[in-house]
Amino acid sequence: MELIELQNIWQQYDKKLSENTRLNKEILKMMLKSKPEKRVTWIKLKAAFNLILPIVIILAMMVPRVEFRNETSFYVGFLLFGPFALLTYYWAIRYYLLINKIDFNNSIATTKKNIKEVEKYKIKMTKFGYLFSPFAMAGVFMIANIPILSKHSFLPISLIISVFIISIYVTFKHSIFERFKKINMEIDEIEKLEKE
Repeated sequence: MELIELQNIWQQYDKKLSENTRLNKEILKMMLKSKPEKRVTWIKLKAAFNLILPIVIILAMMVPRVEFRNETSFYVGFLLFGPFALLTYYWAIRYYLLINKIDFNNSIATTKKNIKEVEKYKIKMTKFGYLFSPFAMAGVFMIANIPILSKHSFLPISLIISVFIISIYVTFKHSIFERFKKINMEIDEIEKLEKE
């Protein structure tokens, strides 16, 4: 064999090897993308559920049981609960719209930026939600005409406060940060693969 023939054969093998490497990278990239895509899809479904649930709760549980009274406590309770309910619903809509901006067909940099934006918004929304929810709970008690400072309400209120504190701990310690940490790690793997 001549040197030119050997070089041609070598170049053909080199092209085949390059093409196989490229295909393997694409397959690996698709496999790596599937995990964060599933996580984000689950978050999207949860966000959609959080848009429907408050309406169902208010229409099915609260409206039929609320007795309108011409009392100061009723109006104060409504002023404590109403703005909180509207604000949290607005936050839920905005969160849903932000999470729907995440598209894994975009570049990795854009996807990472969108996920970071969603993460920051979720943390801020959750902090404010927990900060203002005691006022909303007091409003619900006032609307329902349940005495807050009586010996009969001590046990239920203690239970509500305990569940509230545990919920804060679990949400911030495990739920939010862990979920987004896993997604970010999986996207970092995809980014490393693209840089190779």
